[in-house]
Amino acid sequence: MHTLQARLLPFLIALAVLVVPPSQAQNRDTDELGGALSSIGQQYADNYTQPITDALGANLNAGLFRTAEVGGEGIVPVIDLYVGVAGMGALTSGSKTAFRLSGEDIPTDDGTLTITYPDEDLPTVFGEETSPGQAIISDNDPLTPDETVDLPPGLLNTSIAPLAVPQIGAGTVLGTDAQVRFLPETNISDYGSVSLFGLSVRHSLSQYIPLSPVNLAVQGTWQSLSLSGSDDSINSGEIVDASGWALNAQVSKSVPVAPITFYGGLQYEQFGVDVGYTFQTSAGTSTVSFEQDASNNVRALAGVSVTLAVIQLNVDYALASNNTVSAGVGITL
Repeated sequence: MHTLQARLLPFLIALAVLVVPPSQAQNRDTDELGGALSSIGQQYADNYTQPITDALGANLNAGLFRTAEVGGEGIVPVIDLYVGVAGMGALTSGSKTAFRLSGEDIPTDDGTLTITYPDEDLPTVFGEETSPGQAIISDNDPLTPDETVDLPPGLLNTSIAPLAVPQIGAGTVLGTDAQVRFLPETNISDYGSVSLFGLSVRHSLSQYIPLSPVNLAVQGTWQSLSLSGSDDSINSGEIVDASGWALNAQVSKSVPVAPITFYGGLQYEQFGVDVGYTFQTSAGTSTVSFEQDASNNVRALAGVSVTLAVIQLNVDYALASNNTVSAGVGITL
């Protein structure tokens, strides 16, 4: 019997993962993503993790700007440097909490395995925090006993899925600035490693409009996240490869008598996740892969930022398939 009591990494930058406490594992290295996925079928993993992909896409495409002003924010005119952290939270109230799946076939090196699931609602990662029971794995050979695996319960009983990302911005050149999000490959205990890179380029439109009463700008962003299993796992290579892009139009207006700026924007975005792992039981081994797209495509957002000397604070709210709240704190020079 293979026990699969799953939980998420405490690090929600790796939102698209399943991990298992070592104390609950039997005869399988399931204390990290690669081990956990090794006994879950493709269709089950796809349904189970889709809400995580939705939340991750909503979060990573949030907090991309704090004003539409390009140049002139810092203490040196037209030269800006921003170093800070953006914190985002995707609201989970509209996320799917359950799905139905009777069974699936997994081709292996030695034939085909059939997985039979309980005839009831199966929780997603945001679903009921009780396991729906066991799945039965059969190699369709009457002389070989079936295997069983405990199915994971819902893992996050939360109204908001948080994420924090460091970011650095610099500009301007011909009314253009850039912002980088970067996390080098970082090992997370026995769970594996995660890395993140993002680049945003923004261009001022208000510079072409004499005496414009507001600041206007457009911005393009591309981001990539990679998650790999630990070195001693059956899935030690890259398991999750996620990437996405966003295009937005921004507007902001500063209050003349106070260090306050109101801002907003419309954004079109896409975010996708490729998952690949090795499914393994004593009856056979198979390479499994699938793709997911986050539900968010269009968002409208509004927020406010406050600059106190060199400290800048901001908060905004976005309406989309997954509504998102974002806040940031940084130093602007």
